[in-house]
Amino acid sequence: MPFAVAGAAVSIGAGLIGSQMQQNAIKSGQSAANQAIQQGVQTATNQLSPWATSGQPANADQADLLGLNGQPAADAAMAKFQQSPGYNFQMQQGLRGIDAGAASQGILRSGATIKAEETFGQGLANQDFGNYWNRLQQLSGSGLTAASGIANAATGGAQQIASTDTSAAAAQAKIIGNEASSIGTAANGLFNNQSFQSYLGGLGGSGGGSIYQPNAGLGGLY
Repeated sequence: MPFAVAGAAVSIGAGLIGSQMQQNAIKSGQSAANQAIQQGVQTATNQLSPWATSGQPANADQADLLGLNGQPAADAAMAKFQQSPGYNFQMQQGLRGIDAGAASQGILRSGATIKAEETFGQGLANQDFGNYWNRLQQLSGSGLTAASGIANAATGGAQQIASTDTSAAAAQAKIIGNEASSIGTAANGLFNNQSFQSYLGGLGGSGGGSIYQPNAGLGGLY
């Protein structure tokens, strides 16, 4: 085999090995990048999930208080408001004050005292309900913001992974294209090499270097 053939074989082999090494490096980098993106998305989700979770019951209570889920749900939500620490404390303190004043006058269980207690309770409910609603709104809003953050992290992560995969595929396609072009160039140069052409001609029986002559040594039999 002439040196031209050996040289071309070495060149093509080296090119194929180098191409494979490049593709392996791209795949490794692609995998590491995607793993880092997924970890980032998971970290964001873990950090925001408690806020998103606590915002859900606050939003449900608002809907119940507005009567969107029926009267039983509205009644239960109102009872929850009346049992809330802030409202309950103010109610107890106010009623104690009214009872103390009535007791000092000897009218603790009078109709006037009961009326005063009812009026106080209604006024406190109207006053504190707005504060209670605002607290629910803040908690619900925090949950919405957290949920949006989780959604944005997931969407952004998916886009980054898609971009990484696309870039890796484009890089691999370029390497394969360059590999095919290099092989074609090497083959073209080889077949245009004069020594290789002479070698092929000898294999074909056109010269003295033929390795197979079917009629040799048969005399005049044919």
